[in-house]
Amino acid sequence: MSDELRGLDDPPDDGSRDEGPVYGARRRRVLRVTVLVALAALVLPLVLSVWGQAQSAAARACAVYVERFSADAVGSRVSLDLFAEGGPGWVCSAVSPGGTETPLANLGLLPGAARPIGPDEQPT
Repeated sequence: MSDELRGLDDPPDDGSRDEGPVYGARRRRVLRVTVLVALAALVLPLVLSVWGQAQSAAARACAVYVERFSADAVGSRVSLDLFAEGGPGWVCSAVSPGGTETPLANLGLLPGAARPIGPDEQPT
């Protein structure tokens, strides 16, 4: 390329830019950490929101089950159990006056409204 077309201030293109990485190892590491932090900042609120909604729905559904199937219970309790008998999900338990918990139902991972249960479906 001639000097008139290239400009006088531009350095000659000798191909040296094609050798080696564009960024140093430290800059790549910082960029990776920044991307992971940004991704976590985007995903964490979603996960916490789903967790809160599922826990709230499970507590409401469990209260309905306890009211229907455990007349002597003083309260209800839900807990997330990944290795429950009916598969992973929220487990509903009735709390007796002595503090003993009796499991009533597995509500699933994302519980909905309590469905009507016939007398023959009641857990023993």
